[in-house]
Amino acid sequence: MGDVIKSFRPYVAWANARGGWPDMIFSTRVRFARNLQGFPFPNRAEPRQLEEIRRLALAAVKETGIFQRGHFLKMEALRQQEKRFLVERHLVSHALASAVLPAAAVVSGDEDLSVMINEEDHLRLHCLSAGFAIEEAFRSALALDEALGRALPFAYSPRFGFLAACPTNTGTGIRVSCLAHLPALSRLGRMPQVLENLSRLGVTARGIYGEGTYVLGDFYQISNATCLGRSEEDFCQNIDRVIRNLIRQEISAREELLKGGLKLRTEDVVYRALGLLKNARTLSYEEFMQNISLVRMGAAMGWRMGLDFSTFNQVTLLMQPAQIQAAAGRELNPAGRDAFRAESVRGKLA
Repeated sequence: MGDVIKSFRPYVAWANARGGWPDMIFSTRVRFARNLQGFPFPNRAEPRQLEEIRRLALAAVKETGIFQRGHFLKMEALRQQEKRFLVERHLVSHALASAVLPAAAVVSGDEDLSVMINEEDHLRLHCLSAGFAIEEAFRSALALDEALGRALPFAYSPRFGFLAACPTNTGTGIRVSCLAHLPALSRLGRMPQVLENLSRLGVTARGIYGEGTYVLGDFYQISNATCLGRSEEDFCQNIDRVIRNLIRQEISAREELLKGGLKLRTEDVVYRALGLLKNARTLSYEEFMQNISLVRMGAAMGWRMGLDFSTFNQVTLLMQPAQIQAAAGRELNPAGRDAFRAESVRGKLA
């Protein structure tokens, strides 16, 4: 296990269930895309320019004092296993993890604040909060943005707002997202229509790791699709309304699953999933996610599943491949990880 991985806690602070609707809303993220005036965007910059951007950004982050107990990581210094660990913790993107030119990440001790340097934009500023906490995440991300804005010359146009490498991020540069668990809507086959309705509202749904990733365990990242034409507060309020509407729809779907013949079939599939998790001797992450999703839904319906929602959240994150490697403290092949995962899950549900 790499030295970087050892420096992170064996649990994820922002994953504890807090706030309203912890059974449905796993976490809230607010991020700002920012670029430095006088430098090309990362996809057009030369290595020496990217190195200078990184130097300026790291110095500015240290100057804020916000990351005094944080992790300052140069991507080329990390092993592949360490990069995968950070991706699974939602601290860096797949794109940053695969960067071959000068790039970096800064992560706070509690893992709730992070800065990606030289990803698609020069800077991506993130705040992660547990549960449904748009206002809290926005205020924390905004404080980080303002602190760095005092130290760095952000590229800004009076006409368009903050400039970004992708036009959809130009303007406010804000992306507000909630990771929502919607198993009942999925079981009733309603997610295609839900996703179509979201697109009409200027909202997009992605997989658990964000853009370009597939859906696992009925978790959807719901976020605004563009950053231009509204204020930051307006984008926050719009996602708040959308999420509250999704919560109402999911509650209605769960109530439907508890009526008539559907109730017996729902109980059967939930308790079969619980039995598998309690007894499996080998468990892939995909199979784990399929079954923990059903067990989590059962807990939300009031059935005894043996875990509270904070533990559901922690287990969902910590059963990922690189997290399993970290917990084992040694290199495991895929079969070894699946066996270790099954043993860990059995221990949680014993």
